[in-house]
Amino acid sequence: MGLANASWVPTPGVELCGTISTMRLLATVALAVVISVASARADGVGFRDINVEVDGEKLVTALWYPTDGANGRTVVGPFTMDASRGAPLGEGQYGLVLLSHGTGGGRLNHRDTAIRLAESGYIVAAPEHAGDSWRDGRYSGTAENWRRRPHQLSAELDRLLGDAEFGRRIGPTRIGAVGHSAGGYSVLALIGGRADMAVLAHHRTRHRDEDAEFCSYGRPGGQNELPMPDLADRRVAAVVAVAPVGALFGDGAFSGVAVPAQIHRLETDSVLREPWHAEHIAALMGDHATLVTHPEAHHFAFITPFPAALADQVGAAGRDPEGFDRRAFLTEIDEQILRFFNAALPAP
Repeated sequence: MGLANASWVPTPGVELCGTISTMRLLATVALAVVISVASARADGVGFRDINVEVDGEKLVTALWYPTDGANGRTVVGPFTMDASRGAPLGEGQYGLVLLSHGTGGGRLNHRDTAIRLAESGYIVAAPEHAGDSWRDGRYSGTAENWRRRPHQLSAELDRLLGDAEFGRRIGPTRIGAVGHSAGGYSVLALIGGRADMAVLAHHRTRHRDEDAEFCSYGRPGGQNELPMPDLADRRVAAVVAVAPVGALFGDGAFSGVAVPAQIHRLETDSVLREPWHAEHIAALMGDHATLVTHPEAHHFAFITPFPAALADQVGAAGRDPEGFDRRAFLTEIDEQILRFFNAALPAP
């Protein structure tokens, strides 16, 4: 999208003073638009961790948000971010984006994406999913994990909307979510996508060789065929799913779902092989989904690069194929995500 080029030429016979007045009016309107757009943003990005209690467990949750002060530098363990720890939330009304990491990940996995959204006027909340994170994998690979993850995101939303500082700054019609891998499934469940463990079991049996890495994920007895509950949260108005788990959605899984979704297919993904995941979800959602493809991106490309000292320790998530520029990819996809939310969650 872009603005069309335009030129203005005075019409013969129009008084010069009228022309000047018109130009002044246009300039005033243009200035007002600039000021309005600028007021939706803040000078810098704040950061803090909060604890959110869900079913008796505490989820450590990272928050990035607009702040009126200049950016500082925050260090959390081995990670350094361009954000000011503990800065006050800026004055204004903001959209809110929930950010869900993949299995074995953490709340800082997508910090670059979070900072880009916060720079543009969004509050971003990224929980470390209890039971399915780098430090706690009790439920990874089980049917219970597919239930718990979206439920945790809804609890995050309850906590933030009820917060004395943040709640009054969040536009109730401007709530979205981004998820990667298992997080992609999680945000799709939030808008009404219904997982089916029988569909998942069938996929594991039928496509064990073609979708080998995903089909090997799980525990003996970790899946069951009991119906999944409705995990939809009607407050969420738009979602982005990057390399989402899709093989547990069957025909009719998105029946009645009208929330817009941007689905990203990473073409060299060997963890979730197509056409059973991103492509499958987009087909099920029909006109409500936009499928975006990235020809050279691999499954872990959406994760912010790890510091050099950690890259080898974290395995595949820290490595890129020769010639692939992860930072350039993140710059591209972050802008696509931002444009999507700006269109789907417009400021009043």
